[in-house]
Amino acid sequence: MNNFVLQMPQGIFFGPGEWKKLPELLPRFGRRVLVFSGQHWFSESGWQHRFREVLSSFEVLSLQCPGREPEVEGLNGLLEQARDFKPEVIVAVGGGSVLDTGKAVSGLLPVRDKVEDFLEGIGKGLKLDVPGVPWLALPTTSGTGAEVTKNAVLKSKAHGAKKSLRSPFMLATYALVDPELTVGAPLTLSGIVGMDALTQLVEANLSKKSAPIPRALSRQAFPGMLRALKMIPKDPDDLQARAAAAYGAMCSGIALANSGLGAAHGFASGLGGLYDIPHGLICALFIRPVLRANAEVIREDCRLLYQTALEQGVADKQGAAAQDDPVQWLIGEIDSLFSVYDLPVNLKGFAVDPGQIPEIAHRSSGSSMSGNPRELPQEEREAIIAGLL
Repeated sequence: MNNFVLQMPQGIFFGPGEWKKLPELLPRFGRRVLVFSGQHWFSESGWQHRFREVLSSFEVLSLQCPGREPEVEGLNGLLEQARDFKPEVIVAVGGGSVLDTGKAVSGLLPVRDKVEDFLEGIGKGLKLDVPGVPWLALPTTSGTGAEVTKNAVLKSKAHGAKKSLRSPFMLATYALVDPELTVGAPLTLSGIVGMDALTQLVEANLSKKSAPIPRALSRQAFPGMLRALKMIPKDPDDLQARAAAAYGAMCSGIALANSGLGAAHGFASGLGGLYDIPHGLICALFIRPVLRANAEVIREDCRLLYQTALEQGVADKQGAAAQDDPVQWLIGEIDSLFSVYDLPVNLKGFAVDPGQIPEIAHRSSGSSMSGNPRELPQEEREAIIAGLL
């Protein structure tokens, strides 16, 4: 067995009502609280008022994040406001982009170098090697698992790239994963982020970087995530389904942070740096051709996923067909979710320039692509991208 490291937040509080522990935990750090939230859903859902009530005894600065994936240029402005406020603790309540923003600000507050110089693959390759401001994560979507990861994905317009800011010092001190916060999230958004979590569970399980505990965790959590994604469209307010999705997303974050991913997330990095396409959708679109490309080396692992889903009552007893071709079974399950959530099945609506296919394929190299079960040469990557245009 190879050596491995398991890194997670200091504490994870999971379940309905856990968000109410916030005022109990914050005094451990101080009274000056910087709160990050999204621009729309948080205020429109009524949760903003409830959070104001529980934080009424603290000195609070609330900052809203743009309604898109975090960009270096926007992060610089938020950092300025955060430095002026001098927070003792940060609270990020929102989807993966909001959590990544809070995480990035937490890690960057003690340093004065350019943000780009800390991003993997560009800049000076500087490391965040000192503790930042403590931060608490409260996810309102069940997708990236950012509440339990040590990296923040940032987009740099100047470099036309999406890269990770990564450090164990960026882990949340506490993650309060409360499925009540996800009830009421738009159905399409729930589908897109949920497909991201499902892809993370699959890729973390199949990755050649996979470690024993993350592999076991992702395999155990996969059937519940699949079931939740099937249940939520039938009743978006079903707290049990929302809880299963929140658990699956959290486990996917733990798995990817302590293992690795694969080519689907590699393509998401390459394409997402050039085009404004939702990250979760890119992952969902690419996981199917990636599974086909890896079929010969992942069949046994996919058979274990099928058997676990069968044991948990999620998969149908399809007999020899699923046993003989568990990769195609998995692709079929993912295909059915595109239909349920009415998601686009290709990239035709996003005006991706075919002339940029070689550049996108090249930009897909990196940490995620290096975890793919087998090497995908440039020509094969280009063919996969072309197949979705």
